[in-house]
Amino acid sequence: MTLGQNFLLLLGLLLSSQVLAWGEKGHRTVALIAYQQLNAQTQARVDALLAHKGFADIGDASVWPDKVREQKLPEYAHTGPWHYVNLPRGSNGFDMQRDCSRPCIVSALAQMLEQLSSHSPDAQAEALAFVVHLVGDLHQPLHVSFADDRGGNDRKVMFDEEPVSLHYYWDSLVLKSLPQSDLLAAQLLDALSTEQRQSWLSADVNQWLAESYAITASLYQTNPAVIDPVANQHYQQQAKQRIVQAGLRLASLLNKYLPE
Repeated sequence: MTLGQNFLLLLGLLLSSQVLAWGEKGHRTVALIAYQQLNAQTQARVDALLAHKGFADIGDASVWPDKVREQKLPEYAHTGPWHYVNLPRGSNGFDMQRDCSRPCIVSALAQMLEQLSSHSPDAQAEALAFVVHLVGDLHQPLHVSFADDRGGNDRKVMFDEEPVSLHYYWDSLVLKSLPQSDLLAAQLLDALSTEQRQSWLSADVNQWLAESYAITASLYQTNPAVIDPVANQHYQQQAKQRIVQAGLRLASLLNKYLPE
């Protein structure tokens, strides 16, 4: 292999790690938390669907919707808008008619929950992967954001002396110093109180959206140009809470909607 080919291969790996890097750690952690909260019957159904689709585990399924989108497979081209919802600046919160007049993350989640009841194992397995992924995305604040800067993708901040997009920071860099997904999931569950579990599970999808939007609105109000270690620690605590909330709520959905 030539030097040029080596460089291109390395560049490709670096770019793919940024695209998938909630990136991979966040999505896998949400999925692992959820899996541990499933009842035995639902867990068996999940295992069967994962095996049918060829997923190694639920973490593998959790990142599949991003991968098929980034591979630009024609049959999944329509799923791009499924990963987020944009709200008008200054709005008080999500409005279904206004903010989801075309497909958005809320309508996509409803569609995939319905598809879990399909008689086709292929359709069920894909729906499972999307439900796992979309619940994670709903809890990432910058997926409930604004269109004019593409959910923070066009807003630059300095982190570790490097300019990065605000969206990429929240997708991946905020979790960079945390343990890998299996250990992180265990740590977050160990720290979970009964009161937190009960409170977070009592919230509906509108509340999930409101929670993400509140963090987004706060980010844009403070408008940080530099994310220093103190700010990073603060955002990291928020991110960890969003991840464990997503995992608990995902498990509740799967226990309810995945048929026997």
